[in-house]
Amino acid sequence: SMVRFDPTSSNALRHPLYVHWTIGFVIGAVGLWMTRLTLGYVVWELTQSPALTGLTAFLILAMPGILGPFFGVWIENLDPKRVIVWVQFLNLGVYLALAIIAYVGTESAVPYLIASGATGMVIAIWQPARLVLPTLLVSDHALGSAVAINSTLFNTARIIGPALAAWAIAFGGVVLAFFAGFLLYAFFFFAVLFLRTQHVKKDRPRGSFLDRLLGGIRQARAIPIVALAMAATMFSGFFGRSVVELMPAINGALITNGSAQTLGYLTSAAGAGAILMGLWLATRRSNTQQMLGYLFGGGIIGGLAVCGMAFAHSVWVLLPLSLISGAAGSLTLVGSQSTILQTAPKAFQTRIMALWGAVAFGGMGFGGVASGIIASIIGLPWTLSLFGLIGACGSAALWIHTRRQITG
Repeated sequence: SMVRFDPTSSNALRHPLYVHWTIGFVIGAVGLWMTRLTLGYVVWELTQSPALTGLTAFLILAMPGILGPFFGVWIENLDPKRVIVWVQFLNLGVYLALAIIAYVGTESAVPYLIASGATGMVIAIWQPARLVLPTLLVSDHALGSAVAINSTLFNTARIIGPALAAWAIAFGGVVLAFFAGFLLYAFFFFAVLFLRTQHVKKDRPRGSFLDRLLGGIRQARAIPIVALAMAATMFSGFFGRSVVELMPAINGALITNGSAQTLGYLTSAAGAGAILMGLWLATRRSNTQQMLGYLFGGGIIGGLAVCGMAFAHSVWVLLPLSLISGAAGSLTLVGSQSTILQTAPKAFQTRIMALWGAVAFGGMGFGGVASGIIASIIGLPWTLSLFGLIGACGSAALWIHTRRQITG
């Protein structure tokens, strides 16, 4: 029998608005991952520089990190759906520009880096709106289900997108890959445009912009578990998850005969790990203490996987390590997001989640550019060993500290 819609269900897939949004979101996310893989691949092909490949990731990820909290305060009282429609329109412009740049052809990486910066700006505005939108699509008791499903589907796109991009590059070159990403994203734009949500206007915010921004930061610092979860997320992002952003360099420098195809496999393996872990977490009801365990465990496992990558020269060794690293990243992100959602006061959730997005993705962005620069100086294998070891040992030390905080 067909799934019956039931707005009182705790399963988000029983809510019609959520299903409408989700179909568009998944197709758009595949386009997003296609474009991201193609950007990294083009920059590596043009420059053979780990530093510039890291910079591409930095521009896409660190912009939301730096600007996310400001946009979180600014859009707190706007209709998230309208914000997302405008943002998708801007993003479509960037994606079309990338297809045109690739078609015209250029020997310089600069236009691609500018496009990465523009994508980062767009994500910085859409991130807080996307994290809050489920509250308009499902009832309160289906929110947990919506967050877990969104995370799993985003990671599913992380498998399909890079694989499709690699196939498109092999079949029709970079132009085809960029243009396909644009078309998939256009579908998402129209899906959101026709989404009929009801936005309940909140009271006018009290206090200045700066007061509200600092209020969110103060609130996050006042709750020790939230502060520790933020710190651990940033740390594991910088030393562990960031290295996945160097995949085009790892693929090009460490693997004998690394191609667009092998890069697609490696990125998809990381996505597969994230999905498997996401599905496992979605079926578990866990308390805050277990979620904290997931957060730190993810940091330790992810660090060790990155360390192993330093010694791998075959795609067959890198694939399982990539899978483990993706699973560990998912463990960290879901663990920290759930810990914070369970402990942050309702009135500050938008601001605190915008801050969380900042440390989760900002840490990755800064780590990507730092590891890229260091790899250009001391080589990729040494950099991977160094980052992996610091990531694993640091996460273990933070875990010990947190357990003392909770029990003491």
